[in-house]
Amino acid sequence: MASAIWQARRRRKDGSDRIVQHVVGNAMVLHAPEAISAEAQSLALSITEDVENDVVVLDLGDSLAIDSWESMANVLPRRRRGIRLMACGRHRGSAAMAGQWLSERLNRTVIAPDGDLVRGPGGALLVHSSRDSGWVRFRPGRPPSWDAKRYPTPAWDRAVTDNRSTSATGETEPLPGGVWIHDTRHPERVARHRQQLIDDLPCDPETMTVLLGCPGTPPLSLDDVVRFWRDLEPDVQARVRFVQYGEVRLPEGEALGQALADLFGAPIVCYTGVPVGTPREWQVRTVLPNGTLGWPPFAIELGYTPRAHENVRARRPVVLSHRPPLRWSEEIDSRVYWYAPDAVVEVVEAGLWVRAVNEPGNAERIRATPLDAGGVSLIFDDSEVKRVERMRELAEDLAARLPEWHGGALVAASVVSPGYKRAGRAQANLDFNPIAAEEHSAPVEISAAPAVEAPAQSAVPVAAVVESPAVEFHSERTVALRLPTPSLPVVEPRQARGVAPIGRVHQPVPPPPAGFVPPVPPPPAGFVPPVADPAPVVAPPSMPTGVVLPVDVETTADIPAPVQVRPAGSTEPPAEAAPEEAPPRSTAGTVRFQPVPTASASALLPSRPLDEERGWLRRTLSQEFDHMASSVSRIISEHPGLQAGGTTPGDLLADSVAVRLYLTRRGERVDGALRTGAAGPHVPFARCVVAGLSRLPSFRGTTVFRISPDEREWALYRGRKLVTDWSLVNALTRPHEGQEGDTDLLIWSMTARRTALLEPEGEEGIEDRVLFLPGTSFKILEMRTPADGQRGAILLREIGANEIDADGRVHQNGASLDELAGTALHRSLERWAQTPSPSPKRATAAPGGRFRVLPGLDGEGEGR
Repeated sequence: MASAIWQARRRRKDGSDRIVQHVVGNAMVLHAPEAISAEAQSLALSITEDVENDVVVLDLGDSLAIDSWESMANVLPRRRRGIRLMACGRHRGSAAMAGQWLSERLNRTVIAPDGDLVRGPGGALLVHSSRDSGWVRFRPGRPPSWDAKRYPTPAWDRAVTDNRSTSATGETEPLPGGVWIHDTRHPERVARHRQQLIDDLPCDPETMTVLLGCPGTPPLSLDDVVRFWRDLEPDVQARVRFVQYGEVRLPEGEALGQALADLFGAPIVCYTGVPVGTPREWQVRTVLPNGTLGWPPFAIELGYTPRAHENVRARRPVVLSHRPPLRWSEEIDSRVYWYAPDAVVEVVEAGLWVRAVNEPGNAERIRATPLDAGGVSLIFDDSEVKRVERMRELAEDLAARLPEWHGGALVAASVVSPGYKRAGRAQANLDFNPIAAEEHSAPVEISAAPAVEAPAQSAVPVAAVVESPAVEFHSERTVALRLPTPSLPVVEPRQARGVAPIGRVHQPVPPPPAGFVPPVPPPPAGFVPPVADPAPVVAPPSMPTGVVLPVDVETTADIPAPVQVRPAGSTEPPAEAAPEEAPPRSTAGTVRFQPVPTASASALLPSRPLDEERGWLRRTLSQEFDHMASSVSRIISEHPGLQAGGTTPGDLLADSVAVRLYLTRRGERVDGALRTGAAGPHVPFARCVVAGLSRLPSFRGTTVFRISPDEREWALYRGRKLVTDWSLVNALTRPHEGQEGDTDLLIWSMTARRTALLEPEGEEGIEDRVLFLPGTSFKILEMRTPADGQRGAILLREIGANEIDADGRVHQNGASLDELAGTALHRSLERWAQTPSPSPKRATAAPGGRFRVLPGLDGEGEGR
C-alpha cells in the first residue's frame, strides 16, 4: 500500500500527468494533454512503418518543457524492441539528446536524428544539416554510432551522405529521393528547385536517382559526373539511374546516356524524365527547358552501351522499362500491345507507334527517334499505301483515348524515317508540322522549312537521306528530315535545284510501272574470294543505311544503270546472310562517293567477340594462315605490347595474321570490295584486320601519297566539306620515290595505325605505311589543282565522330584545329619540297589501287 502511494506521489511530482500518449498512423505521439500539434499529426501520418522499432514522435510544443523526459520515459511501454525517435516543435533539434538519455533510462536501443529532418514524399526522411549528420543509433552502455542517412534506408544509402564538391562550380548533394549534381553559382535558383525535388522525388529502395544540372544555371560539366561516378562502388553503379534535370555540357547531337556510357566505358541507364510520386506509386515526367514538368513518357528507362570505337556509330538506346499505352492493353510481345485485328501499338522512345502486326522495314529508325519533352509523338505506319488511311484512323482513335495527348503530335512514319526515293535531285531540307486530326481522307502534308542562312564557309543542313538501293517507291509523299546520321557530308551553301518553294508540299509520286524488277548488283569488282566455307552470319552493331547525295548531283550520276540479275546457278561464293540488298556497285569508269554500308557489309567491329570471323579465317585461308603463323608468332613474342588487353593468344595470332595478309596484294581487292558497300566474304576478313590494327601503335602527324585526280573527282570533292571512307585508307608518313601523280594528298592523322611491325617481307612490304580504320571521316581543308608546272594539293584532316553534330555538320569550334592542322601540313609540304630524295624505299602504285583512290570515293579516275 505504501509503495503504491509512493509511486502515485512520484508520478505527480515528475509531472507525468502532463504527458499523453496517442497512436497516430504508424507512430506513437507523446504530447501535452491539450492537443496534438498539426506538425506532429502530419509527421506521424506520413511515417512508414518500422518493422524493427517503435516509431515515437515527441511533440515538444510551447506547453511542454524540454525537461519532461522522465515523464516521457514513464509513458513509454517496456519492450525489447528499439525506438525510432523524432521530435517536432520548438525543441525538434533535441531528439539526439533525448535518444541518448532514453536509451540508458529504458535499456532499449534508440535511433534518433542528429541534424535537421527533411521530409520527402511517401514518408521518406532525410537527416541532413552538417557533415556526418544522419540517423544515430544509441545503445545502453555503448558509444553512439552512425546508422543511416535516410529512413526507410535504401540499398544505396551510404553512397552519398554529405555535400561534396566535384569542381570549383559543381557539387553533389543528397536528397531524400536520390542525389543531385548541380552548379553552385546561383544559390537562389538552386534553392527553388531543391524544394521541388524534395517534395516530388520518391526514394526507390533499389535504384538511386541521380539528377544532373539545374534549370536556369550554367551547363554542368561531364567532369563533375565522372568524379562522382568514380567514387561509387560497382554494386551501387549498377543501381544508378541518371536524369537530365538541367543543361549538361554534351557533345553536339549526343544523348546524355550515350555520352556517359562512352566516358564510363560501361552500360548506363537513364530515366526519360524526373520520377515524381511516392515509392509505391510514381511516374516519370519530362523536364521542360524552364524546369517545369511535362508529360509522362511511355518509355521509362533507356539503356545505353558504350561505343566499341570512337568512330563507330552508337547503338540506339534500348527501352528497358515502360508503361502500357492503355490501362487494359494486352501485351502480345515485348512493348507491343494488341489494338485491332490488323494493328498493334508499340512503345518506342518517342511515344507510341501504330503499325501492322508484321514489323515494317523501317522499324529501327522509328525506335531510334528521340523523345520530345514537349509532348508525346504518336507515329502511324505508312509504309504500305493501301493501309495508310487505316493506320491513321487507328492512331487518331488512340490519340482521343490518351489522357496525356494534350500537346502531342500525330506523325507519319515516313516523316521520321524517310523511305526509298525515286531517282532525281534530292537536296530538299524539309521539316514537318504535327498532323492534325482531320478527315480520314485528307492527305498527310509536309511543310518545308526555310533555308538556313550561314556564312560562305560555314556548314549548312545536310543532304537528304536516300535509302539504298533505290528500287522501292512510295506513292503518297516524298519527304526528308534532318536525322542524326554519323559522318554525313557537309555541302557548300547554295540553293538546291528542284526544291519546292516554301509552304505546303503535297506532290504524289506515281507508283513504279507494272512488271518493274529491281536491279540486283553484281559482286564487287576484282574481288575473288577463295573457294571455302561461306562467310559466317554475324550481327554487328546497327549502321545507317542511307546514301547521301550532294547538292546539284543527279541521282543517276552516282548510281549506274540497272544490271542483269545474276543467274541462279552462279558459282560465286555466297555473301554474308542479310535481309537487305547490297548497295549498287560502281561500274567501270564511274566515280562516286562511297555508300554507307549496311550492318552485314560493315568492317566495323561488333560488340560481340569475333569468334565466328576468326574461325572462318582459319578455315578459308588455312594454307596462307599456316604459312605466316610462325613468323607472326615470333613478332608477337618479341613485342609484349601487342599482348596487352586480355586477348587470348589464339585470337591475337589470328588478327595479326589477318593484318599481314591484308598488307600483301590480297588487301587491294578487300579495299575495293569495302568501298562498294556490298556484303561478302571480305567482311569477316576485314573485321579481323581491324581487330589486329587496333593493337598497333598509332601515328599523329602528316601522312601523304601522290595521285592524279581527274575532273570528276575534283568536282565531287569541291561539293563536300566532309568525306567518310568505309575501307582501309593507305597513306605514308613521308613521300616515296616512284609514286606517280600530279597532286599531293596530305592527311593530318590522329589515329592512323603504323604497320611496320607486321609488314610483309620482300617487294610487297611498304616502309612508312599507316592505315586509317574503316569509318574514318576526313575534313577537306584546302584544294589546289595542278597548273603552270606546279603540283596540285589536297589537304585533309582526320576528325572524330564527336566533331559531327546530329545534322551532319562539322562543329564550328573546330576552326582552331583546322588552322593547326593546315599549318602543319603546309610545313610538311615545304620541308619535303626541299628534300631531293624523299625515301630510298620505292612504293609502287599497285594495279589494285593502294594509293589510287581518293578517300571517300569509290572508283578511279581516268588515266590510272
